[in-house]
Amino acid sequence: MIRFASTQLRPVLSQQGGMQRPLIPEKNLGIYIRVPDDKNPGEWLKAWAVGCNPSTDENWSENADALIAEEEYSFKTFMAQSTFDAVLNEHHDLFMTPVNNHSSGMTVKRETHPPQKVYVSVDEFRNQIQWLHDLSLRHFHACVGNAERLRWRLQALYVLDQVIRLDSTRAKPVDRKLFDNALCRVRDCIRQVMLDGSVRYT
Repeated sequence: MIRFASTQLRPVLSQQGGMQRPLIPEKNLGIYIRVPDDKNPGEWLKAWAVGCNPSTDENWSENADALIAEEEYSFKTFMAQSTFDAVLNEHHDLFMTPVNNHSSGMTVKRETHPPQKVYVSVDEFRNQIQWLHDLSLRHFHACVGNAERLRWRLQALYVLDQVIRLDSTRAKPVDRKLFDNALCRVRDCIRQVMLDGSVRYT
């Protein structure tokens, strides 16, 4: 299965009308999903598959060939609402598998799973807990106006895409409790920001 992390998918899926737009999984010097870039007409936004980005992955070519045998591959597909929500709201990884069905032809199987853990040192784990606290307790409340709150919300979602994956084998129970509490606070703040940037009071 080809894995795409929410860190890569968020820019691609967050454009206006994201779920209604076709996604094109493709192999051509790596494996990626591409969609038209609304801010740059004629250009494409790409979400690279894990291990298959020529700019960042040393063995990208071998990894891509192991996942898709064909030298080039391209297929247009759409994402279901449940899959879309799992990636953007729960920071899940998206898995895609090209399938050649004799009766229905070529298709793509799609499923999501919770983000795979990335293990870091306990110091880094604690630093990220502090960063989450700062994000919700300081930066959010420092926003002035709707535009700043919208920028904060987008930044917070990108931060969660990365931090929610982290763990440390040396973390203590108190560290994990602080981590979970910090995640909850950031998510609560995100939920308070409405689409126009105003604050939803509960």
